[in-house]
Amino acid sequence: MENSVTPPREDDGDHASRGPVAVHLATYDGSDWAWEFLRRNDDYVADWRCSVPQHLPCITLIDGTKLLRLPRRFPRAEKWGLHAIANPTLSPAEAPVFWHPSVLKRVVRLKAARPTGQRTSGSIALADFKVDRRAVIDADGVPHILMKGGGVHIPIEIEGLRVLTSPFAPIFELHDLTDVPAQTDLLKQLKRFTEPGFQASQRSPFANDERLHHTLIALDESRRGKTYREIAITIFGEKKVTEEWRSHSQFLKDRTRRLVAKGNELMRGGYRDLLG
Repeated sequence: MENSVTPPREDDGDHASRGPVAVHLATYDGSDWAWEFLRRNDDYVADWRCSVPQHLPCITLIDGTKLLRLPRRFPRAEKWGLHAIANPTLSPAEAPVFWHPSVLKRVVRLKAARPTGQRTSGSIALADFKVDRRAVIDADGVPHILMKGGGVHIPIEIEGLRVLTSPFAPIFELHDLTDVPAQTDLLKQLKRFTEPGFQASQRSPFANDERLHHTLIALDESRRGKTYREIAITIFGEKKVTEEWRSHSQFLKDRTRRLVAKGNELMRGGYRDLLG
């Protein structure tokens, strides 16, 4: 089976005319998969087409961090779980997608103190994290950073960091004692992001998630008007479908139906569950 999916295209009003393109699914994290399903939602595409601005004024800082500064809130984007509407014709690697904290189940919250005295040895800068960094400064001036690497994404909310490229002494916050296990896991992963050779040694936990890949293909094929049998051939191959489609077992038919149903569920809002 080819490692390909069918993304939306801006100049394409007909689902049937879309062709598959290769994507690097082995590097995907949950936020990438969530975007793949959201950008196929026709209502979202319609909101993007009438949004202002339609293209985000995203810049890249000297340390490589991608930054979006928002002058105001965008309620139309927030209803989809985003700070601002992103271009649905772009893949996860191309699109500056900034997820809103309201849909992110696990967030590292910290205060950035000035690295003076005893805090100097523990200071850090965003550039020390050897991963893709996407930052958005919201209308209240609060920076939200999404760190992405090795198939893992970690959202960070930073209070008091006025210059994103400056070093700071992090003071981590906990809501209550029940928050300790989740925060501990996040902080351990965050530390791994600073280790030399991190990207070379890390593999996405989604790399072997064949079901998500099949679900996305099933969604694309069904939106192109393909029958369940044609969808099954695309996913499982003609030989397997020929052998099993008309057998007494309904397994392959049921599996294909479930994949299409799951794809539509994820596209219509279930993508939020992938952002945990």
